[in-house]
Amino acid sequence: MKNWFARKRERRTPPVRVEPVAPQKQTPRMNIRAFRRDAVSAPPDMASVLSPYTPPKGIVGDSSGGMAQDGALCGSTSDLAEFAGGYPQIAANYFADGLAFLGYPQLAQMAQRAEFRKPCQVISKECVREWIKFRSDKQGNDPAENDSAAEKIKQVEAEFIRLNVRRVVQKHIYHGLTYGLGHIWIGIKGASPTSEAQSIPLVIGPNGMKKGSLERLKNIEPIWTTPNRYSSDNVLAEDFYQATSWWALGVEIHSSRLLTTVPFPVSQILAPAFNFGGQSLTQLLQAYVHNYLGTRNSTANIVRNFSKIVLKTDMTGNMQADMPGQPMPYGDVDMQSVQGRAAFMQDTADGQSAIVVDKEREDAAIIATPLSGLDSLQAQSMEAQASIPGIPLVKLFGIQPTGLNASSDGEIRVFYDEISSYQEENVRPVVQTIFEAVQIHLWGEIDPDLSFEFVPLWQMDEKQIAEIEKIKADQDAVLVQAGIVSPEEARERQAADPQSNYRNVDLTGPPPDPPDPEVDGEGLEGLLKRGEEEE
Repeated sequence: MKNWFARKRERRTPPVRVEPVAPQKQTPRMNIRAFRRDAVSAPPDMASVLSPYTPPKGIVGDSSGGMAQDGALCGSTSDLAEFAGGYPQIAANYFADGLAFLGYPQLAQMAQRAEFRKPCQVISKECVREWIKFRSDKQGNDPAENDSAAEKIKQVEAEFIRLNVRRVVQKHIYHGLTYGLGHIWIGIKGASPTSEAQSIPLVIGPNGMKKGSLERLKNIEPIWTTPNRYSSDNVLAEDFYQATSWWALGVEIHSSRLLTTVPFPVSQILAPAFNFGGQSLTQLLQAYVHNYLGTRNSTANIVRNFSKIVLKTDMTGNMQADMPGQPMPYGDVDMQSVQGRAAFMQDTADGQSAIVVDKEREDAAIIATPLSGLDSLQAQSMEAQASIPGIPLVKLFGIQPTGLNASSDGEIRVFYDEISSYQEENVRPVVQTIFEAVQIHLWGEIDPDLSFEFVPLWQMDEKQIAEIEKIKADQDAVLVQAGIVSPEEARERQAADPQSNYRNVDLTGPPPDPPDPEVDGEGLEGLLKRGEEEE
């Protein structure tokens, strides 16, 4: 009868245990998928790498002459694919390493980041910071020739200001570094902005450009341009892989009307793929910037989660078998209760100095991640970005050198030497053409005695200049006393020296009598004594 009053239990198949997975909060984070090597889409073969650049719709206008076909390189597109078909791994690595032309839209987007934009701005600004200085070889002892040369230089400087040459050249350098190609268009009065007028070659000389015809200068971003005519089948031709004309939003412009600069040229076989430009500094920095961004994000995640609280609690709860010999039913675990307990402990511990746990059945522990060495890793990845443009850390990031007697003077001197060589290689040809065009515009001829030079970026302070002038004065005194030069010649040297304190003083007259050592005394004391007596 005892079984009459017993509660019948339903037999059920024990469920398979599934480990609980707590829902994780989706915190916003930057997508760095584009920074990974395997995220870069690779072309199927090298034919995609060597194919010419395709400009956007509307760049190329209607013309009877078309772009030279680079099929002569390997016969045809199919031949090119067959020629490069054996190098699929080369093509994949070429794109994965960021060596292929990325396209102007992507380069423009990359320039939105400070890590890509700052090096280009630093170099472009440093190239024009001290700018140029005009000079004439006729300047000498003839006052008339000096006045004429000074007047010409004054007119050229005023014309450079009118044309805003300094700003145009600075932007031109920035375009070349950011996109790998920079253009400056020379605007001539009376030449309409059509293909009929702009496709005519511009001759900067007495027999070409007219006096008073230079109207303006304009920067053109390379995304709006693409080459129109060039030769690719005769290596001896003057225009072999040299564009003789360009398309600019449907307008054909002769290359003589465009001042083009390519700071980092590529091989001729890759020139069509790069729109006849070159590697940009932003693209050269890509691997180093992405490495820095990945290191920065990883460091931030480690610092944000360097400390974790571990709650040791009874997750099984009341999971006990009612009858001996029967399996334990894990379905009795209340996951909401476990998650609620963890959330309660996190809320009470967050921002507080105490952690609330059950003293009988729970325990808490804190696991901390060591942070030593993270600053060095992040600093190394950041400093690696400065190695490609060669910019000192103090100029690029504002980081001062540390340590005893630490100084950045040596690095800055080397950087200024790099800027000077960059000016001579890429900036001088552009400024020289503008300089000659300005002379034709002003006088109808080019003065061979006029020239310009870049002002050195490294400037001495007043103390250093005074020490050098003291050495020069001592040298003149020794030479005059030895009878090697006369006082008049020493005065002429002082007047002709551009660094002298007397460069603007007329020293053509006879020199003053030196003080008598027996009467006035020697050196400066004699001069002061004579001055007091004369007063």
